[in-house]
Amino acid sequence: MARNRPLPLSDEWEDPEQYIKELLGFATTNVLFMNLCGGVHILDFLTREPDLYTTLLPEDWREFFEYHDIHDILQLLLRDDIDSLRARSTDEQTSEGARKWRDGAYPPSSLLNYIHDIRRLSLRREFERPSPKMKLPRHVAVGMKTKKEHEVECFSSFVASLSDTVAERREEPVTHIVDFGSGQNYLGRTLASSPYHKHIIAIERKHQYIAGAKGMDVSAKLREREKSKTVYVHNRRKSCDDCNEGSGAPPKAMEENAEAVPVETEKSRSSDEAGAQGEPADGEENVTMFKMLGEITLEPHELLGSMTKGSQKVRPEHEIDTRGTISYIEHDIQDGYLEPIIDHVVNPSAVTTPDEAPSPTLVHPDEKRPNDARVMVVSLHSCGNLVHHGVRSFILNPSVVAVAMIGCCYNLMTERLGPATYKLPVLRSLHPRLQATGNSYDPHGFPMSKHFETYESPGAIGMKFNITARMMAVQAPYNWGHDDSERFFARHHFRALLQRIFVDKGVAPKPEIPDNLYAEDQGGESTAAVIIGSLPKRAFESFTAYVRAATARLLRDPKHASRVQEHIASMTDEEIRQYEMDYQASKKHLSVVWSLMAFSAQVVEAVIVVDRWQFLREHDSVKECWVEPVFDYSESPRNLAVIGIKK
Repeated sequence: MARNRPLPLSDEWEDPEQYIKELLGFATTNVLFMNLCGGVHILDFLTREPDLYTTLLPEDWREFFEYHDIHDILQLLLRDDIDSLRARSTDEQTSEGARKWRDGAYPPSSLLNYIHDIRRLSLRREFERPSPKMKLPRHVAVGMKTKKEHEVECFSSFVASLSDTVAERREEPVTHIVDFGSGQNYLGRTLASSPYHKHIIAIERKHQYIAGAKGMDVSAKLREREKSKTVYVHNRRKSCDDCNEGSGAPPKAMEENAEAVPVETEKSRSSDEAGAQGEPADGEENVTMFKMLGEITLEPHELLGSMTKGSQKVRPEHEIDTRGTISYIEHDIQDGYLEPIIDHVVNPSAVTTPDEAPSPTLVHPDEKRPNDARVMVVSLHSCGNLVHHGVRSFILNPSVVAVAMIGCCYNLMTERLGPATYKLPVLRSLHPRLQATGNSYDPHGFPMSKHFETYESPGAIGMKFNITARMMAVQAPYNWGHDDSERFFARHHFRALLQRIFVDKGVAPKPEIPDNLYAEDQGGESTAAVIIGSLPKRAFESFTAYVRAATARLLRDPKHASRVQEHIASMTDEEIRQYEMDYQASKKHLSVVWSLMAFSAQVVEAVIVVDRWQFLREHDSVKECWVEPVFDYSESPRNLAVIGIKK
């Protein structure tokens, strides 16, 4: 299954070592890239003097952007033939008059070269879907949205094929598949069902997700619906206030004219409904009163939906597929050591109680007794460090023989080496999250590999990205359409303009460039960030509506309520509209910068993904490792899987 080229690179790169050298060199020396990916923030866009747009971008770039619409600029960044444009730009025989682009100014050579560098250093995302396409059965796809269904269809097929490849390479079968952060267990449920019939160990820290997943297992015919109990309540012809229903006390002695009626104890919703909505399907039971049935007595299994047809009883059909299995483990993953959990599933006799959760600290690695488990660890869009734990599990656990991890939410990763540094000019102001994350020094954070940890660049050692750069890496610019990009350009502009109002009105301090963005003695109440949070869609119908909605939200924030009440709530609609008119031209400038940030951050994602691959190849126990797109980018842009097979 492994490709001849272990990284999905453009044809230019024949040697991954040369690619990594140029990737890290560009990411640590190109000042414009460093400023666009971590050195600036949208909140500072209209509060700096001179403004951020003027300070950040070269003058010839700004002159070019003034001639063209933002959507034409996006086409240049993402889709136009850059090589031919670069050739025309340097062709001395081409006259200046003939050098036009979209009937306007021609892109500056430095801009074309920058676009060329970002594209050549970004990982390829093209996905070749295997044929024939497998469609998930309806009873297995319950609860999935279109995006999730595409991901599960493609990745389950990939994991099953990888399992066969591992068995062939190692000459022994994969016995179990561990799903890190299984959530609603869509992937595990599919792999346990036909045609795969895999044995799944689903690890999830949230009890309600596991409960909901078990409910959906019933619909997928992987689990019997729980048997209901029969309790007896007493229907008296008096007011029901006299009975003990719901009190938890035993029923009163039967009185005259009372009828003993069996009542099913079941969930407030059916398991199918609870699972589809992500709600507990195996939590506490609620007593549900059924219609009084006179003298008819039904057994518990008949209360689950059986029917009577004449004198013959017809029970519901629900044939359970037992060829694949799912074992749920409620556990908060803090590292990659899985042997106690694997042993808990493989050797269940060691468990004293059915509901006892295994503790990862019960068995030291050196004391681990051998078992017959041969495990593949997989993950479908694990957030932050959870991917790091999964990749490390491949090295830490003798039972783990393969890994296939797909990450997302790079902003939730921690930083291992401390704060990132940027060449002057530093264009962003202090933010509490920069300080908190930059000083975390988390041993489980980024980077993972020794090579990236010790990489030497001018003035720094180690590859570092701050939270802003990592947050930009989850953007998907190639999926932006005209209307949706206009909407989020407007949202970003509203927020930047509101920050301008906050500074003018004294709600937020005027930004200054500190000597050290990460110094521990900086911060406090005066520099506390004004965090608005999510607002309803109607708040973005106009800037006035946005200000009013944000004001209402901030009036509930004790840190800012008094100043917001005094300075923002008192603003008239006319005053708010005047701000919007005064800064109307800045909307396009912000849209250009945001587009450049999202476009450039493809290199940030490349560095993060390649670091995980590099970590695997640095260990002697690894036989093969590579990176491969496993989804259509248009359906799911975080489509790169890091794969490893052990010797």
